[in-house]
Amino acid sequence: MLNRSVWLLLAIAGCSALGGCIRQAAPADGGAVADQVRKDAAGVVAAYNAKDAHRAAAYDAPDYVGVYHGSANTIGPAADEAAMKTQMAAAKVDWQLGPGKVTVSKGGDLGVFEAPYLFIIGTPQSGETRESGTWIAIFKRQSDGSMKLWRSIASDGPPVRPQTP
Repeated sequence: MLNRSVWLLLAIAGCSALGGCIRQAAPADGGAVADQVRKDAAGVVAAYNAKDAHRAAAYDAPDYVGVYHGSANTIGPAADEAAMKTQMAAAKVDWQLGPGKVTVSKGGDLGVFEAPYLFIIGTPQSGETRESGTWIAIFKRQSDGSMKLWRSIASDGPPVRPQTP
């Protein structure tokens, strides 16, 4: 009969061997995720500036929430599209972004885009107004593997000098 030490060593070796067979999740390619988030953030802005609310809202996740000062939150892609259509019908809009940075979660399931913005709104009644601040766009991985805009937050602040990428 084998003594307890030998049985313990055999048990440890068996567990170690089984542990090597367990599939570990591959680490996220943070650079690729960051590139996708940058591209999608620029896509939202380009669609908005082209007055294509439907295309801009297509970047939204099903559980999207938009938080913008001075207005009620927009919840869901349909509400976001409707709000954009209202803005676009009432005014000439130009949304410009400054240099942005992206932070990616360790697992690659979230990407946070942060950039200064300049929003120029022109109406026949009041002329042109300018608003500047910071846009924070959080993209979240969806069940199909795509990244979608999950949260969009704009906070106005002091004037900045953004340039559209």
